Amino acid sequence: MLAAVILLLLVATYAYLELRKYKSYRNRVHADADFIVKIDADKLYRTLAIDYLRNSSHYKRKKGGAIKSGLNIPANIFIYTVHSKSLQTYFCSLPVADTATLKSFIKKELGISQFKNTGKYLRGTSANGQTTVAFNNHTFAAGYSLTKENTNDVLEDLLNAQNLLEDKDPKLKQLKAINAHLAYVFKEHTGTGDFKDGLMHLQGDFNFKGFNVDGKVFNHRVFDKHAIVKMWLNTSINSNDKYAAFQVKDHTIYPDSLLKYCKGYIDLELTSPAIQTDTLITYEYNDDFEKEEIITPRTVKVPGINSIINADAGSLLTYLNKEDIVSSGIVNRQLFPLYSVYAKTSISAVMLSTNKHAAFSSSRQNSPYFFYLEADFEKLKAQGQFLLLESYIKQVTNLKVKAWNRIPGQSHFEMDLYFKLKHINALGQLF
Repeated sequence: MLAAVILLLLVATYAYLELRKYKSYRNRVHADADFIVKIDADKLYRTLAIDYLRNSSHYKRKKGGAIKSGLNIPANIFIYTVHSKSLQTYFCSLPVADTATLKSFIKKELGISQFKNTGKYLRGTSANGQTTVAFNNHTFAAGYSLTKENTNDVLEDLLNAQNLLEDKDPKLKQLKAINAHLAYVFKEHTGTGDFKDGLMHLQGDFNFKGFNVDGKVFNHRVFDKHAIVKMWLNTSINSNDKYAAFQVKDHTIYPDSLLKYCKGYIDLELTSPAIQTDTLITYEYNDDFEKEEIITPRTVKVPGINSIINADAGSLLTYLNKEDIVSSGIVNRQLFPLYSVYAKTSISAVMLSTNKHAAFSSSRQNSPYFFYLEADFEKLKAQGQFLLLESYIKQVTNLKVKAWNRIPGQSHFEMDLYFKLKHINALGQLF
């Protein structure tokens, strides 16, 4: 009898979870969706529940309770871009459980306090113009745009359940077939992400649009043995593409003009701090009670940053000087005000460095990766040079990202983010 009851409970639980999964794909993604990310909320809940049972003492030390959002979180959450907007604009919609709680949540967590009543729904926008939300009794929709694009048309479609993908759409069918905490689909490319003990792992295929990445073997500089951040990108820019100019204070930067001198390789390393001479300006009153400026030289520690750009070095430096981007071998402080950055050239490369005495290295080595990034966050924190960054990397120790050519026209990447506690699931440490 007990076995029958247990079996019945298991069947009922399975049926309930499958129904949640089925409902989560219905009327949630706009028909113009382009790049779609699926977050498997139920799988995340199960992972956290199992980790809690294994490491309950870790979770019991955490303070604070659950945040009440007024949302009914479905089995799967979708975040996506649409064809008619830029790739810097994202959308999401979720079922509403309680409008009063939701309104309070939006005010507290999203900083949106003013709402416009359209007669069919409430709509509000953040002070910086990047986040817009709209909701009625059934649906909450949000648009986030780094470029502050108008998202109201898509939000209105989501609230009215118009122009939505059917759950049998090929893109959604691809996402249904992927069993992972995170998954994405973009045209013919897919990728996944999983939270493991002490590690978050992401991987997937992509097309490096606008760049020419050919071959299986790439060449890069041998980095300083003390480097705590190492990065290289070995690819050429598609010369047929046009890039819009952008303004930095009084300077207009024309990417097309810059890129025509570059030869398809750039790297960056962060080493031991560099010493730079700075000036401290104070004011004192003289015997005649006149205010005088006192300039005192001082030495300061700055991050040791070195970057090599393969280029037609002479022509590139001439252009940089002409545009006042570089003057007397130093990058204009209006463009990079944090520290002095020195520009040096060899026959085939330009070096940008915070170390005035940094030297070119001729040592090179081969790699299967056209892109590589490695960062040691423990050593980064020990330097004490990036105080604003430290609050975001408290729980992590290392990052490794690598990308290589799988087949012509398709590249593949893998990213591993390592956390401090190797026995605790990364999800439990991330939040």
